[in-house]
Amino acid sequence: MAGFRRTVLLEVATELFSRQGYHAVGIDDIGAAAGVTGPAVYRHFQNKDAILRELCNTAMTELLAGARRAAQAGDPHHVLNALISVHAGFGSRHRRLVAVYVREHRALSPIALRALRRRQRDYEAIWSEALRQVRPDLGTAEIRGVVTAVLSLINAAAHMPTELDDAAVERLLSAGAAAVLLARLPGDVDSAAG
Repeated sequence: MAGFRRTVLLEVATELFSRQGYHAVGIDDIGAAAGVTGPAVYRHFQNKDAILRELCNTAMTELLAGARRAAQAGDPHHVLNALISVHAGFGSRHRRLVAVYVREHRALSPIALRALRRRQRDYEAIWSEALRQVRPDLGTAEIRGVVTAVLSLINAAAHMPTELDDAAVERLLSAGAAAVLLARLPGDVDSAAG
C-alpha cells in the first residue's frame, strides 16, 4: 500500500507542478489532491524537493537507459533514429512529467541539480557521438548546438495541444527532430551554391 500511495503522490505532484508551477504548490496541496493530509505526505517524502528530485530522476533514468540501449543499434543512422524514438516516445507519453522536468528542475537543491546535470551531460554525449558519426561535416560546437536544439524541440511535447493523441505527438516530434539533425546549416548551403 505504501508503494501505491507513493505512486499516487508522485502522479498528483506531477499534475500540480505542471499546471501551477513547483513554487505555487505546497505539501498540503499535494496531500489534499491525493486524498491525504499534508503531514501524511512526509511519510513518503522528506520534503517537496524530494518529490521534485524523484520526478526529475525518474525522467532522466528512463531517457538515459533508453539512450544507452539505442547506442547499441549498430549503424549510426539507426542509433540516431532509435534515440529520436526513445525521447519522442517518452515525451509523448509523459507530457506533464516533461513539463515539470523542463520548467522546474532548476528549483532542485544545488546538490541534486549538480547530480542531474551530470546525467544530462551523459545523455547529451550519447546523442552527440551518434550525430558526429552521421554528420562529420559538423564541428564539436555545432554538434552540441544541434543536439541542444533537437532535445528542446522534442521536449516541446510538454506544450503540444491536448487534442493530439500520443501517437500523433510522437510522429510530429520525431519528424521535426530528424529534420533538424540532418539539415544543412545555412552557411553550408550558401557556400555550396557559390
